[in-house]
Amino acid sequence: MGSEFEEARGLLESLIDSKLDLLITSGLYKGSYISTLAEVSEGLVGVYHPSHKGAYLLTLRGTELLMKIEAPSCVYQAAVAVARSDLSLQIPLLWLKLISALEKVQRRMFVRVPSSINGSAFFLGTAEENLPEDVSLPPQGWFSVRISDISLGGIGISLKESLIRYCLEGGRYLLLITIGGNTFFIVGKLVKILARKEGDVKRESAVEIGFAYEGLSVFAEKIMGGYIRQQELMTRG
Repeated sequence: MGSEFEEARGLLESLIDSKLDLLITSGLYKGSYISTLAEVSEGLVGVYHPSHKGAYLLTLRGTELLMKIEAPSCVYQAAVAVARSDLSLQIPLLWLKLISALEKVQRRMFVRVPSSINGSAFFLGTAEENLPEDVSLPPQGWFSVRISDISLGGIGISLKESLIRYCLEGGRYLLLITIGGNTFFIVGKLVKILARKEGDVKRESAVEIGFAYEGLSVFAEKIMGGYIRQQELMTRG
């Protein structure tokens, strides 16, 4: 892949400081991790080392990931493999080697628009067989959520602070959503608890979480795609 890296070098250098997603499709750390393109050097791509549950993501040499870099008008993606980690730096880096060509993909799948859609979620379980002793499984029952932003790759969810007991990073959830009178289910993974937003005196504080789909049905993708396009047009005025 040396020649393909050289062909992509100029583009990669122009994308430094761009937001990116690292997608692991199997194993214990299956999920999507947000990072930033930090450096391009010696045939490798350096990204800010992603974290998992408060610690740096355990990435063994040779682990394959899908890297998606956000550009102003499109998204670039490539299959990459972990070359090494450098945790001694002030801002630790994960170094990646391209194992496929960097290609432009349709941005619409990754366009994220704000929303205010009410829905419900149900905890299905977790792929991890042996959880740490201090981690307990959430109760299995429906709880209310609000979809605060949406794309065809994942959604941002806001829920009341009192419902944090239902949240488990890495847990699989069933979401029930209604858009434009159409009700459908989505199965996915709670990727990360992002932040807590303080409420006022009358309103309870909210928790913001990131959710990645396991897959979308043709029906769900059509409804959500139409909603995203509508929101884009409204935003452009």
